[in-house]
Amino acid sequence: MGKKARHKKTISIVAKDIAQVPGNKVQPAKKSGVHPPKPAALAAATFASAIVFLFAFFLASANSYARQATEYLQQGNVQQGLAAMQKAVAHNPFNADYHTVLMRIYLGTGKPQQALEEARRAAALSRYSAGCQADLAQALLAAGRYREAVESARRAVELAPYQIAWYETLATTCAAAGRGELQAGNKDAARQHLEEALKVPEMIRARVAGLGEEERKLWVDAPMLSVTPGVHLGLGQARYLLGDLPGAEKSLQAALQDSQLKGEASLWLALVREKQGKTEEAKKLVKEAGQINKNLETAYERLKAVPNF
Repeated sequence: MGKKARHKKTISIVAKDIAQVPGNKVQPAKKSGVHPPKPAALAAATFASAIVFLFAFFLASANSYARQATEYLQQGNVQQGLAAMQKAVAHNPFNADYHTVLMRIYLGTGKPQQALEEARRAAALSRYSAGCQADLAQALLAAGRYREAVESARRAVELAPYQIAWYETLATTCAAAGRGELQAGNKDAARQHLEEALKVPEMIRARVAGLGEEERKLWVDAPMLSVTPGVHLGLGQARYLLGDLPGAEKSLQAALQDSQLKGEASLWLALVREKQGKTEEAKKLVKEAGQINKNLETAYERLKAVPNF
């Protein structure tokens, strides 16, 4: 018999025993005038404590499965990690983080629809989380729902307008949505998304301009909002797809300043060089990108086939 079954049986026996007490004939304390609890009230209290116990048990089980999932994934055992994370969600479906992890596993294993379902659940459970909206945007992109992806990225900025990460998400999401629409042959929709990406720097400047003097003095926990390499990565992609090669080159060179973005920025800069007729330089950049992430070399051929303006 499993743990849950034993706990349920124990609770059933406790409840049955309480119900079978004949009249629950406990005499009141004469001196104090305090009366003992009535049988119905005692049973209700016992059931309430049993529910609390079960809830704690399920939460503990969920945490245990989540830890197992982390260990499996760190070892590269994706299927076992997926199974453990599914159990964690089954034991505690109200934890948005569990749904987010499950979403990312599904994305990594090429299951965009399942990923989207989990991202929606996480966003519903954590309605004011910019991070959940950014994850939802990623899942929507993978599912080919480009307009909704951009809407979710905008929502992330609205929820946390003083965190630069969500402006970076908006720029790259708009660029990716534009690319997707171009591949689908929807040029008008593609242009709209790509041009929205180019507006992100102005959004940042407008937000900073709206800060009062006192707010600027209190801004000490993070760098002031600015156009970061992450934003430049999205701008470079959008400009490349719009046919603005000089502008794309400038943005991508700026994106290269962030070591974490070097692989992807090199890949897109290689596409620019290819369009400029600088084939050897393009090959060198692709090789550099591949040394950072071998999947980028394969992505290069796919991106070369994407039409642009």
